[in-house]
Amino acid sequence: MEAIHQVASAARASSIGAAMVERAASSNAQPVARACLGRKSISCQGLSTSASLSSFTFNALASKVPQMEAGSKGSRGMVSMAADNAATGYAGALAEIAQESNILDAVYRDVEILADLLKNQEVFDFLTSPVVVLEKKKSILKTFADDAKFHEYTLSFLNILVDKKRFNLIKDIVKEFFTIYYDLTETQIATVISAVKIEKAQLALIAKKIQSLSNAKNVRIKNEIDPTLIAGFKVKFGKDGSRSVDLSVKGQLDKISAQFEAAEKVGAA
Repeated sequence: MEAIHQVASAARASSIGAAMVERAASSNAQPVARACLGRKSISCQGLSTSASLSSFTFNALASKVPQMEAGSKGSRGMVSMAADNAATGYAGALAEIAQESNILDAVYRDVEILADLLKNQEVFDFLTSPVVVLEKKKSILKTFADDAKFHEYTLSFLNILVDKKRFNLIKDIVKEFFTIYYDLTETQIATVISAVKIEKAQLALIAKKIQSLSNAKNVRIKNEIDPTLIAGFKVKFGKDGSRSVDLSVKGQLDKISAQFEAAEKVGAA
């Protein structure tokens, strides 16, 4: 099916959800074979060619399941707290294995693509539905992972979530993984909000300035558009965007307006 073969490039398009669900529901969809166990890298045997995870040390991830689940049995028994702890455990285990295997950046790239995919509500609902059989979920994940060229660790991790019936935590896991990755790589996240899109060269200059201000080893910048700024831009960085610089025309006008208001209050006193 052409739509499925182009699923990676269409990840941000609204049509992807229907295409993926249609592929998973198809009678021709081949289920992903069960992941191989074994400490050493081995070739899975008895698997279909399309589903094979050849020469992959799956057990490294599987052995982390107790660590992943450790936080989900809190003494308070609060569902939300347990879910948060479990998400942190899963994200931490994935980051740990990826770092040990020197593929942390590759897995980060996969998780970025996955985060975009999960913005499609139809896809998310399908992958978390209790009535969809596990093998169909794995099949559609395998198709997407192949087209997006995911590392085998990433796909096996997603299969673990499916097997453990924990895929409902995936959005929280993604969020936690990003936080852990930024900490491990000493990366500062900055958001540049502008009236129009800023050129890459300008963003690079802004990144260098933020790097000097924050003493971060790396800086990742995302550009958000807000036409109400008129011109110029605002920069937010630091923990949860706690630090900011406003160089927008709107910001300057707001300051002038505030000065006028202050002057009026003084004059009326």
